[in-house]
Amino acid sequence: MAPIEIHPFGNFVPPNAKCIVLGSFPTLNRNWRFNSFYPGRSNFFWRMLSEIYSHPFKHIKGEEAAKERLALCTEKGIAISDTIYSVRRKAVTSKDSDLEVVEKMDVLTILKKAPTIKTVILTGSSGEVSAQKVFFEHLHENGILYTVEQSKPPIHGKFIFNGREIKTYTLYSTSGINIGRYKEAVEQYRKCLPK
Repeated sequence: MAPIEIHPFGNFVPPNAKCIVLGSFPTLNRNWRFNSFYPGRSNFFWRMLSEIYSHPFKHIKGEEAAKERLALCTEKGIAISDTIYSVRRKAVTSKDSDLEVVEKMDVLTILKKAPTIKTVILTGSSGEVSAQKVFFEHLHENGILYTVEQSKPPIHGKFIFNGREIKTYTLYSTSGINIGRYKEAVEQYRKCLPK
């Protein structure tokens, strides 16, 4: 049986965060360029943010690369986490379909501690293990009702938590296998991320 992997980055929640971006679980360590969210060489999340905010990054890998990317998120009010806290890999790949969820991330506690977050962005909806599926299961397990107002991508809905309405948007995954949808993804995220 494969060993259990614990999420390596925890949560990044800057003060006055307006939204939180939730993926599934980080890629295999051998693919990392730095020790922070979306570290994979083929993942286009940071390239996309650089384009949306007209903010070129100076560093491609290492600690400085991680710092400058999180600094942009702090400036714009973007929190980042994932929907899965611990996994077993059924195969040595970075595919979500090869992940067995051991424990979900406690996203509701993050939202409780960050009352300024009014938007949840989920990066992907396909397959048995996706950011959307795991997050909606998390809401259901905690007795929180949610409504889906549009079920075709970009999928959007909402739920009430601690007396505040939180909107959800499921957008295209920024995984390298989705690079053919890059332009569409940029437009989706541009509409949902803080200005």
